[in-house]
Amino acid sequence: MESLALLVAILFLIDVLAGPIAIFLTWGKLVRFINSQSKRVALLLTVIRRALHGLLVIMALFIGSWLTYIAVTPAKLFGVFALVSSYIALRREYFPDFQILAIILNKVGIRKIAPGDHGPLSKWKRNGRSSGNDGHGPGGQH
Repeated sequence: MESLALLVAILFLIDVLAGPIAIFLTWGKLVRFINSQSKRVALLLTVIRRALHGLLVIMALFIGSWLTYIAVTPAKLFGVFALVSSYIALRREYFPDFQILAIILNKVGIRKIAPGDHGPLSKWKRNGRSSGNDGHGPGGQH
C-alpha cells in the first residue's frame, strides 16, 4: 500500500512540476546565458536544455491528459493545469511567434494586429486620455 501512495505522489509531483520547470527552461535570461557561452558549450547546453524540456513536456502532456480523462474532478484540475502549462512551455520554445488569441481577436475585429505585434495594445489610459501616440494631438489632448 505504501508503494501505491508513493507512485501516486510521484505522478502528482510530475503533473504539478513538469510544466512550470519546462516553462523555466524557456526563460529568456537562461537562453541568453547559454547562448553567451563558447560555441561548443552553448551547443551542448542547448541540446541538454531542449532534451530535458521535451521530456518534461511529454511527461506533463501524458500524465495531464490521463488525469483529465480518467480521474475524479479534483485530479482533473491538476490534469488541466499540466496540459495548459506544457502547452505554454511548448509554444514558448518552438512557436514563439504563433499568437492564436491575437489572430482570433483580429478576425472578430476586436483587436488589430501587425505582423510583429505581440501583447496587449493599450492606447488609452484609465482617465480617458490617450497616450499621445494615436494621432489625437500632443500629449493626449482631445
